[in-house]
Amino acid sequence: MHGVSAVPERMGVFYGWRVVGACFALLFLFAGAGFYSFSIFIRPLEESMGWSRAAISLTMSIYFMVSGLVGPLVGRWVQSRGPKRVMMVSAVASGAFFMAASLTRSLGYFYAVYGLLAMANCGVGIIPVSTILSQWFDRRRGTAIGLAMVGISAGGFVLTPVVGLINERFGWQASFLFLGLLVWAVALPVVWFVIRGTPMELGLAPDGREPESPALPSSGRGLAPPELRGWRLRAALRTRAFWGVTGAFFLAPMAMMGVLQHQVPLLVESGLSQSAAALAMGVTAGMGGLGKVGFGRIVELVPFRYAATLCFALQAAGVLIMLGGPPPAFIWAYVLLFGFSMGGVIVLIPLSVGHFFGLASFGVILGAVMLAQAVGNSVGAYASGLIHDLFGSYDYALTLFFGVYLAAIAAIWSAGRPRDPHNEQRA
Repeated sequence: MHGVSAVPERMGVFYGWRVVGACFALLFLFAGAGFYSFSIFIRPLEESMGWSRAAISLTMSIYFMVSGLVGPLVGRWVQSRGPKRVMMVSAVASGAFFMAASLTRSLGYFYAVYGLLAMANCGVGIIPVSTILSQWFDRRRGTAIGLAMVGISAGGFVLTPVVGLINERFGWQASFLFLGLLVWAVALPVVWFVIRGTPMELGLAPDGREPESPALPSSGRGLAPPELRGWRLRAALRTRAFWGVTGAFFLAPMAMMGVLQHQVPLLVESGLSQSAAALAMGVTAGMGGLGKVGFGRIVELVPFRYAATLCFALQAAGVLIMLGGPPPAFIWAYVLLFGFSMGGVIVLIPLSVGHFFGLASFGVILGAVMLAQAVGNSVGAYASGLIHDLFGSYDYALTLFFGVYLAAIAAIWSAGRPRDPHNEQRA
């Protein structure tokens, strides 16, 4: 530990940026393996197993729901037991469950494996990553979280076409084996050698300032005792802000996931080839990376609700483009617009928690908000498949999701402005 702490000081590199790089790698796997790649499996499973598209879509609904249900628990574990221990155990389990998916022979087994996979991936995903980076950064929190979240998009951009190629040449079973081994090969050394839960473990302060520096914020964020840094969960649950934030991040992910989890078949039905649709999925993920960095920085420059409104409105515009069977040029316009704004959602969720509620119970409150996100993800992913099965088209689902985005904008404005919990208690 002492040897590690001396390196950043001697070289003039703040160790927090190395933690950002490690979190990038973990989210690369969390999303590329656990989330983006699933769209590639829909048609192969439909053809080889004879399952309906709605039944296959339910797998990801289960995945998102389980992730949301265990999210508050993971947040509590990260805060009480430390992120490194939680991440190591989760990475081992995640690789094992990906490989177990290759043994699928029945729909029930597939659902069960993805439920277990959801639990494991949650422990190396957004909740522990956001909790760690919120401790390492204060003034540059938006940029740090945005850069780390680019790993989500990079995972989709790189792993989606790779998994698609393995599917075509070796089958979907080989793809699951590949993903499991990849998780073990990357996540385990990254967590063990790089991850540190707080800058205090290395004698550092947030943003790379000197621990005794008078520039440290007087509000106590960063090194002050946790009880002085914001809202506890029970108190936050009684605020309008919590329900406005929760509502917004239930609705926007519902629409986003309803589109994104069906983007490959949606684009195929709009006239693209299967390979072009897979490429478009990768480009969407890549644009999402730019959106994560962009919205991470935007939040540092403008009021939070303006940034969230822009994010949701751009996605709604992308959905409008896809309505009515657009020509190929418009399809790629949708990919660029929707992909960029999509990237903002996952950055805005943890930043909303820090913005409205501080760090006192950051992981637990984030887990509660992400439970709402998971329910929205589940509803959206399943609704698209069900509506397609009923009507033979995605147009009705796209119309629904456009309205959902407008409701998300109204919800984030209903949250109001951040309030001081100590003033509330004295009132």
